[in-house]
Amino acid sequence: MASPLGRLGTRALTNELRKLAAEVHTITNDGTPVTREQALADMIWKLALGWTETVLDEEGNRKKVTHPPVAWAMQYLFERIEGKAPQAIVEDAGGIKAADRVRELAKDRINSLARVAAGPPSIKKKETNG
Repeated sequence: MASPLGRLGTRALTNELRKLAAEVHTITNDGTPVTREQALADMIWKLALGWTETVLDEEGNRKKVTHPPVAWAMQYLFERIEGKAPQAIVEDAGGIKAADRVRELAKDRINSLARVAAGPPSIKKKETNG
């Protein structure tokens, strides 16, 4: 189904995301502007290292909440810093793959040829002792 806004290619989307990332998102207490890009990077670092924040409960009391480090964020940062390419995600559609089906058909064909080559089962006569 076509988009009502027209076709938005990946390059156009990337350009728009870069424009939005460069916009100022907030300002620190000392007046330094923080872009969306910087805020996102800060969030990823917090997830990778873990952090403690102070929140207010329903009664207005301050409470410290500790967030543990998240493994995927650590791996993401390590790979970005080291320059490694991200791993491809294997999609499991749940259906049988063509290679598996061909393998199964070949196995069945070889088994049927082996049964034909072996011939009918032989009937063993009972030996009588006496």
